[in-house]
Amino acid sequence: MRIALIHTPLKAPTGGERQLLRLAIELQKRGHEVEIFTNGVDYEKCFPELLSNLNITVVLYPIHIPFGIYYNLFFGMMKIGREVSKGDFDIVNNHNFPSEWAVYFVKRKKYIPSVWMCNEPPFWFFRGEVRKGISKFNWPLFEIFDKLSVNSIDRIVVLSRLMGETVKKIYGRDFTVVRSGIDVKDFEGISGRKFREKYDLEDDFILLQVGTLTHYKRQEDNIKALAILSKKYSNIRLVFIGLENKKYKEKLLNLIKDYKLEDKVLFLGSVPDKVLKQAYAASDVFLFPASQSWSLVTVEAMASRKPVIVSNMCGVSEIIKNGVNGFVINHGDYKMMSKYIELLINDRSLKERIGRNAYKFVKKNLSWEKYAETMEKIFKEVVK
Repeated sequence: MRIALIHTPLKAPTGGERQLLRLAIELQKRGHEVEIFTNGVDYEKCFPELLSNLNITVVLYPIHIPFGIYYNLFFGMMKIGREVSKGDFDIVNNHNFPSEWAVYFVKRKKYIPSVWMCNEPPFWFFRGEVRKGISKFNWPLFEIFDKLSVNSIDRIVVLSRLMGETVKKIYGRDFTVVRSGIDVKDFEGISGRKFREKYDLEDDFILLQVGTLTHYKRQEDNIKALAILSKKYSNIRLVFIGLENKKYKEKLLNLIKDYKLEDKVLFLGSVPDKVLKQAYAASDVFLFPASQSWSLVTVEAMASRKPVIVSNMCGVSEIIKNGVNGFVINHGDYKMMSKYIELLINDRSLKERIGRNAYKFVKKNLSWEKYAETMEKIFKEVVK
């Protein structure tokens, strides 16, 4: 098959970008011709080792309106859609919002079967804070167009049932759950010693969260749990890795100051893949109290044999069995989080057993090969 993949600008080393690029590589291995369409690429920051193996067409934004992000996105996706429609593709597979808008413009020109890998619908549908400011005037118009665009899509794929139910509520459409992949071999045999030495963490119990600093990932819950634990345990440290939202980071820094935890928390920003894997290996417990459709970084921590603690409002919680391969907490319940962390601090054998079980689950059930194989099957069904 000739497959067109559509994505927003590939500028950062985050989960959605990794998922798209690994899917493209695996589809190529299976004998398909794959072309990625996007409005921009950063070949140095966004997984350069993956980008170098792929056919990417950059369709630049035709206009730039200051403070008019949705309008820029609209015209950018219009241009991509028209470009894709010129090709002889068997199927279109779009990913991050607003790539569904591009599909609408593809089908205005010609019919090509389409599958949406819906990592998440637009935030304005289910995050009220997005509708503040100038957005409250713009979103009703784009909401109408978004639903119109989704009507033109043949199949919707989601990462979790949690997100599937959100999609069903918003669009009135059925969904297919396909779990994202991972390559466990990438996380085997990695040592965290250098990471601990570099950041003076040799004797510490390390809590780690990976992901953009933003309100819906709830990094503040980790800080509050740390405040409880630090009263009893002096050697506990918290590490944040990921892109930084300046306003939200200021909120976190104020919270850290209030709790007098300045020497307990490290912000490392975005790091290379090699360092990220070392961070997983160095950590004792991985925390992810976010509300989102899935969490590839949680799966990576599991592949690194680490016990994970996740929110029940995160899609990845659907693969966690409490006390077996991780722990699930009620969303926002940092006190419950602190209790599970303390349990792991005081029971090393439990910590190691849960880490081993996490690794075994991921190795057996999640891989980029299985992800691509399932997506390929869906593509063939839709084409028929």
